[in-house]
Amino acid sequence: DHSLSGSNRRYRYTFDMLGEAALTTADADRYFEAYRTAVGALRARVGEYADFEARPSISVKLSALHPRFCRAQRERVLTELTPKLITLARLAKDYDIGFAIDAEEADRLEISLDLLARLAGEPALADWDGLGFVVQCYQKRARPTVDWIVALARQHRRRLMLRLVKGAYWDAEIKRAQVDGLADFPVYTRKAHSDLCYLACTRRLLAAPDAV
Repeated sequence: DHSLSGSNRRYRYTFDMLGEAALTTADADRYFEAYRTAVGALRARVGEYADFEARPSISVKLSALHPRFCRAQRERVLTELTPKLITLARLAKDYDIGFAIDAEEADRLEISLDLLARLAGEPALADWDGLGFVVQCYQKRARPTVDWIVALARQHRRRLMLRLVKGAYWDAEIKRAQVDGLADFPVYTRKAHSDLCYLACTRRLLAAPDAV
């Protein structure tokens, strides 16, 4: 409540459930209920904001909603997680608040985009600008990811909410690439390059007001 009052109202907020990835189905079910409760809690604040974009939104961590959230389990994840995401997104749509898929590690980007594509094409979520995605600009694939999302929005004749961040898993990404003996890193190793990518992605988004 304090974050949404007084001078802090000039800022825009998105809320997430802090915690680790789900290890069991019970963990995933608990996080699902937590997200559903959070969406309901934000509903109570809708009337305090002049427009949709200024309202607080919810960001979901997909690895918290499925115990096997990885590329090796792609078909299982898409089958089991898509209905849960649609349920949460429809609730956010009914309450008229934003709903974003949060950014995670680089090896989870493709499957996260697969799920975004399913939500973007879901008829029950049409005519709603609240569906969103978070792009980490320290990833070397950030700019093509932005282009892909813009194309997805145009394909479905809708607007998507995109949030750019610098990135949250840099140490882990570097260490994992070293342990796996990869020839390169999935993220930039110098802050200046992440900054430059952030600016490049921003320009792409500002050039596509019809899609984002």
